[in-house]
Amino acid sequence: MLNPDLKLNEKIFEEAFEQKATRDGFGEALVELGNTNPNVVVLTADLSESTRADGFEKKFPERFFEVGVAEQNMAAIAAGLGISGKIAFISSYATFSPGKNWETIRTTIIYNHSNVKIAGHHSGIMTGPDGATHQATEDIAITRSWPGITIFVPCDSNEAKKATLESANIDGPVYLRFTRDKSPVITTADTPFDKNKVQVFWTT
Repeated sequence: MLNPDLKLNEKIFEEAFEQKATRDGFGEALVELGNTNPNVVVLTADLSESTRADGFEKKFPERFFEVGVAEQNMAAIAAGLGISGKIAFISSYATFSPGKNWETIRTTIIYNHSNVKIAGHHSGIMTGPDGATHQATEDIAITRSWPGITIFVPCDSNEAKKATLESANIDGPVYLRFTRDKSPVITTADTPFDKNKVQVFWTT
């Protein structure tokens, strides 16, 4: 029996259990934020569809920036936007951002406490045919070394959406870590979400 206080998905042990990628929750949240906050802007490095930023791109093209395969430039542009009153989300594979552009993020975003949210996708080893070059296994370690950053590692698409929405309320840098493949949706819209607390799920 599931702990009722956690309000988890009651179908969690059924054979045909819902699965959804965490990046889908990110994309849904971006569109919602775009509808409610005109200061939200999104930047990608030639990966809008893969990172699910394409929904925001289609609905808010005037607030979407495609910088191409230039992750360092993306971070620097976002840093400027983040200290100019915007809430900037940068989106790429985690091995490239915060991987490849780690120093640029450190210098332009972290040290200026710029209001930038770094969305690292395809994290961990769940990248299948993309190979080892796309498997970000160091991203949590390298982002935790930065001062003044909040890090979210959501367990499913619902938590990914909540974490993305919450990150827009945080003044300063945030790292959002997402995976590529679909994973079980174990939480619900009513499952408690607290940015300052780790939720431990268990059965009784």
